[in-house]
This record gives sequence, structure tokens and C-alpha cells, in this order.
Amino acid sequence: MMEEAPIPALRSRRQQIMDVLSRRQMSFEELRFCLESSRRALDEDLRHISKTLRSQSRRLVVMAATCQKCDFVFKGREEKHFHGPSRCPTCRSERISGPFLKIEESK
Repeated sequence: MMEEAPIPALRSRRQQIMDVLSRRQMSFEELRFCLESSRRALDEDLRHISKTLRSQSRRLVVMAATCQKCDFVFKGREEKHFHGPSRCPTCRSERISGPFLKIEESK
């Protein structure tokens, strides 16, 4: 009788996010599009991943969103939300890039 090869265990969505962000930097919207996830669900996953990484001597780095029209930087927002804002408070433009996310080793 021939032995069957073991079926690899499927990775959870949070494990997939950690794999992707360990290899490369992505914007919140790119990641959301790849995972076909809602904004709220991805925010929750990233919050959980951030806590998990602390025990692994790694960290989730969040580079602030920036207005493409006036270069306003949305500092401090990443503590509460991982997704970008809908509009710039300075010029009211909706052309916002980022925030960008990546996982790196803690220093």
C-alpha cells in the first residue's frame, strides 16, 4: 500500500499577514485588497498581531499616512487605527497614501 504525503496545515489569516509583512512592506489598503478583508477585521487582526509579535522579539512597524497633495503627515493616528484617514484636515484632499506596514526584529 502506498503512503500518502501529509497535507500541509492551512495557515490562518493572521499567520498569512505575518508571513507577508515579514517579507515586504505593504500599505493597509494593499493588504486589505489581497486578503479581501473588511477594514474593521484587518484593523482587529493587526492589533492582535502587534501583541503577538512582542513575545517573539519582533514588532509591527506602522509608517504614518501622508497627504499626496500637501504632504501633511498623520502622526500618532496609528496608535488607535491602522487604516488611513479618509481626508486631509489641512487641504481636505482625499488623496492619502499609506499607512505602510512591515514586521521587523525588535532592537
